[in-house]
Amino acid sequence: LTSDGKVRGRMVLDEDQSDSFIDYQWSKTHSLYGALDIDLNDATTVGAGISYSREQSRPMLRGIPRYASGKPVDLPRSTFTGARWSRAETDVTTYYLDLEHRFNDDWTFKTAAVRMDETNTSTHQRVQTSGEGLEANGDGVSYADWITDFHSSKLGLDMNVVGHFDTGSVAHEITVGGNYAKLTSDDAYWRKFNAGSGNIFDIDHDRPEPSRDSLLAGPFGRHNQASYDVRQKGLYGVWRVKPVQDLTLIAGTRVSWFDYSWDSIDFNNPTDPGTRYPTSRMTESGEVTPYAGFIYDLTEQWSWYASYTDVFVPQTERALGNAPLKPIVGSNYETGLKGELLDGRVNTSLAIFRYDQENRAVTDIASGQECDGWYCSMASGKVRSQGVEAEISGELVSGLQLFAGYTYNTTTFLDDPENEGRTFSQWTPKHMLRTWADYQLPVDGQRWSTGMGFTSQSHTLGYERSYEVPGYTVWSARVAYQLSPEVNLALNANNLFDKKYWVAGFNQLNGSNNYGEPRNLMFSVKYTPQF
Repeated sequence: LTSDGKVRGRMVLDEDQSDSFIDYQWSKTHSLYGALDIDLNDATTVGAGISYSREQSRPMLRGIPRYASGKPVDLPRSTFTGARWSRAETDVTTYYLDLEHRFNDDWTFKTAAVRMDETNTSTHQRVQTSGEGLEANGDGVSYADWITDFHSSKLGLDMNVVGHFDTGSVAHEITVGGNYAKLTSDDAYWRKFNAGSGNIFDIDHDRPEPSRDSLLAGPFGRHNQASYDVRQKGLYGVWRVKPVQDLTLIAGTRVSWFDYSWDSIDFNNPTDPGTRYPTSRMTESGEVTPYAGFIYDLTEQWSWYASYTDVFVPQTERALGNAPLKPIVGSNYETGLKGELLDGRVNTSLAIFRYDQENRAVTDIASGQECDGWYCSMASGKVRSQGVEAEISGELVSGLQLFAGYTYNTTTFLDDPENEGRTFSQWTPKHMLRTWADYQLPVDGQRWSTGMGFTSQSHTLGYERSYEVPGYTVWSARVAYQLSPEVNLALNANNLFDKKYWVAGFNQLNGSNNYGEPRNLMFSVKYTPQF
């Protein structure tokens, strides 16, 4: 923005209007982002930015339920379970501020702050069933009407110093810093269940639109107001050292403080004075989480690495009696090889990992819906995730770009009163394979290129662990033409063979089952001006 380049700016405008393969569903998003970077002098740069986005939509929440046996319902992928009046709106404003000061070539100070204010509102219809799922003829659908009004504010601060120095012939790099985060929220919802009043094959999209008062009139209505205050702060340090030419050692730690409080009050009718729950509080102080690792250059092309990390993750889920669960603790181990082949044109990696964690929250179905009208949680004992990841990417031969990645991952309860030996993360597939190849055709000055690839994953489990969600393979393809040095045209075909499948993730008997996107085409034009 100035002739000497000391003031730089960026602006982004984005407009997205989308329909859906699901009937009646649509979304519209407007976004605006602007930022400035200013060099106060040769050593100091400050930056500031602001972004705003507004999304309006007619969503489908909670998807489609299943039969009591776990069998999915055979419905068109266009099935919409909401109402024509269903709507949602999200407004997000974010402010950014940062400063960097370079003391010299070896030492740098950085600080940054971000604040996000978010509002989410909705009026929508859901369908779901009791925990036993649908009846054989499709009966057993309950219509649930909801109005939500959520407000939250997030603040994050971080500052650190990064330095490089030598002791004799040994090079060191250190980072020392601290950060702070705060989340406050003011949330409210109104809802009513209309038990067993519908059939999944005859969804009523034109039921009367609810109001806040109508949701509290008569039985089964409820209004809840809740507020959260979550604060985290920490000090951290990292040390990197090369004791010999081919070996880099890394060690670090973080000391964390965490404070959490939650307040909630329930109303069952317009004249109800309300039932206030006891304040739920949790405080953790001075929790130390170290980590360490190394990178060893075996050859110019290959390096071996290994790492260990302690785990400390506070969680806000509440147990029966309203007390929050203890933080997740555990350890992560990983080791592997990385290679840079064919003069840097191809990158490869192979990793073996194991994550052991304790106290992770799982839903306490047996205790009923005793936590704010929904199921409480309980610590899951000890769980383990372990597996192998392999990846290769780059230009194998002239004009042929290839990516392939494979993940093998198992998750198991190691110690749990009810689930020992069973799968922990129901929606994590054991096998996942992703490939993509793109070839620049040796015709017409190599302006044409074509690509094809697929994503494949094995089956997962439903939430209740009593049925499987089948795996799937989805193919995609692409054709592109470089019209000029500045203009590229492309046609992408997603789900090329129109595979009908269920998306894995939180699948339950009473809902949350969603179809993957059917075959669709996308034509794009990319213009890159040559200044």
